[in-house]
This record gives sequence, C-alpha cells and structure tokens, in this order.
Amino acid sequence: MTAIPALSDIAVLDMDTRNPEGGEWSSRLHHVDCYALGSTDLARYAALIITPNVDQEHLARCQRVIRDYLDGGGVVVFGGHLHRDWLPGASVFVPLMNRSLVTYRVVEVADHPIFRGMRDDELTLRRGVAGFFARGHHPIPPGAEVLTRLSGGEPSTYLDRVSTAGTILVQATSDLLSYCGEALLDWALAESAQRRVQAAHRPRGVAAVYGGVAQHRRTLTEPKYAAHLTGGLIYLPELADTDLTGYRGLLIPERLHRGLLEAAADRIVELLDAGGMVIAFSGGEPVPEFLPGVRWQHRPTNYWWWLEPGADLGVRLATDDHPLFQRLTLQDCTWHYHGVLEPPEGAQVLVELTTGEALLYVDQVSTAGTIVVSTLDPISHYGGYFMPATGRFLDGFLPWIADAAVRPVTAR
Repeated sequence: MTAIPALSDIAVLDMDTRNPEGGEWSSRLHHVDCYALGSTDLARYAALIITPNVDQEHLARCQRVIRDYLDGGGVVVFGGHLHRDWLPGASVFVPLMNRSLVTYRVVEVADHPIFRGMRDDELTLRRGVAGFFARGHHPIPPGAEVLTRLSGGEPSTYLDRVSTAGTILVQATSDLLSYCGEALLDWALAESAQRRVQAAHRPRGVAAVYGGVAQHRRTLTEPKYAAHLTGGLIYLPELADTDLTGYRGLLIPERLHRGLLEAAADRIVELLDAGGMVIAFSGGEPVPEFLPGVRWQHRPTNYWWWLEPGADLGVRLATDDHPLFQRLTLQDCTWHYHGVLEPPEGAQVLVELTTGEALLYVDQVSTAGTIVVSTLDPISHYGGYFMPATGRFLDGFLPWIADAAVRPVTAR
C-alpha cells in the first residue's frame, strides 16, 4: 500500500475583512479568500475551516470544488447558518422558535477530542450570557454522529463521515475555533490523515448527472436518495471534462440536454470500459444512443390508462427472482412508460410489457461494465412532487444500484 504523506496545513475560508483579531492558534492557519476558492489548490490542506460570515452564494457555485476536496479525504468544518446548498449531506439551518436561556442550554456533549475537558455549561454561557453557541440546528444526514444537543433535543453539532469520502463537522451558529481552538486543530490533522488514506484506496460511489432542473435537484439531493449517490452530483456542462473512471457508477436522469450529454459520450464509455455501471432513464427522448447495445423505439405515452375500466397498463415483471424485486413490487414500477427497448442478446430484462417489449433491462455483455436502461422516468416525477409510485420505485431502486455497483448485478 502506497504511503500517503500527512498534511500539516489548515486553511480558514473567509471574507477579506482585514480583521486584525485572532486567537492564540491563528498562527497555525492559512487564510484563503472565499472568492479564490476555485483557483486554490485545496489538496495541500489537511482541513478547511469555513467561517459563519462567508458568501454562501459563491460557495454554492463552487460546490464541486468542495465536493472534490472532501472526496479526496479532506476535512471541512463549518460553523454558522447554512442557507444555500453547497455542503454535501447538509440541510438548511432551522432556528429555535422560542429563544431563551432554557432553549439555548447545551445539555449533551459527546466524549470527543474537540470538546475534551469541556462541560455543557461552558458551551452554554459566556460571561453569563447564553445563545452564542447555537441558536438552532441543522437536520443531520443519515448516519451522522451528534456531538452536542440543546435542551429541546436539537443536534447543535454533528459529525458526518458518511456523505463523502472525507469528514464534515457542522456547528449551528458559532465558529468552533472560538470554543475549541487547539483541540479542534489537533483533531482535524489526525482526522485528515486517516480519511485521506481511506479515500486513496477506495473508488468513489455512484454519481448522478445534474443538468440544473429543479425536479432533478429535489430528487438527487433528497437525503434518503443522496445517501446512495455517494459520488455526488456532476454538473452536466462539466461532464465532458470529468474523468469518470474513479467512480463506481453514473446515473443519467431523463430529460437532459442531449448535445451536452453526447459531448460526454467518450467519458461515459470509458467508465463502462473500466468496469463501472451506467444507469440511464428516458422521459420521452431516445435513450442515449452512444451506450453500446442500446436500441429504442418510440411509443405514445398513455398518461390516462388508470381511468379506463379494469385498467391495466400491461406492465409486468419479467422475472420474480432478481434481487431488485426483493425491494420493489410490480405496483412500484407502474405509472407510465416512454417507449420500449430492444435489449442486446444476453441482457436480462427486468420489467416488460405483456407484448414482451422491454422497459428496463440490465446489460453485462456489451461492455466490461454494466448498463441499466429504462424508459421509466421516476426522477422527474418524484422531484415534481407527483406520482407516489415513483417514490416507492426510487426507495428500492437506488439502494439496489448502490449495492450492485459494488457486487454483481444479476442473480447468477
């Protein structure tokens, strides 16, 4: 195993306020202007501490930079009120409705190095005044560890080692440096050393292509689904310039800009040639023709079939012994469809029509990787708060994909 050199530099990402004040630990920090984020080599830093008074609109535009840093095993510490979507797994700040000494009180402090020797009342009060530490909370992502809680049970500090290959430490309201100082810096260095070694020896998970559509964003960032898309989001205009071979898989939602998607065709095929998985949905447009073996035919979409007497869309499960159908039922796969597929010889059809025409198949014969293709369109509909079956479909499909990207897909 190749040794990963330890890093000793920690950056503070803040605004250029020319504030001369700093703690006794400030000599250990490198200040980086938040507007230089896109041109800064973050790989040299063991940790990135982001202050409460930073431009989150700009961070949202640089979310890919932050995601890549974390997926390299970086450590990000944020204290403040999150109000834009730039931090993986995190949700916007929820303020306390009733603000008082009682609701501001910290009642639980985990046995963790950054809070070593600190009591709950030390966090609650500063010179007898409460409210500096936390005035609300950020809902925690699945799998995160709560380090402190307020009296109402709100998780005021949490640690997330699940949403990325790195570590995210989130504090509601305050800058943890002002409370934990040297202990925070020492922990960040040790945490980074461990996470960078782990990240260097594991492939990234399944990523999803994001084209800026509101419905797609709602689905792909929904915590219960984002937990399975551990490769994060790749912005469609940047896809052609992204090396995908380090990912386990790529999810291509329906209704993406076709020209930009086709411009990334070589990159996507490279992922398949490297043994990765590509999952593509169609919402009326042809399934991406650059995917090996894909053949698609248009069929008029019957949106109103369910109003007919004895309604039956004609959808069937092609097999009932596939691992996917330990998670999904026929009803979960039935809302409408956009065209039919002619799978290549040797591919396994999972969902079909009574005519024998395929709606979803798995192809492990056309490339060294796995292609999953479907003329169903769950991402747009779930993201549009429409059609309950699509939510049930994704509840089963995405965990299966995350698991199948690591292990063989078929039942063989």
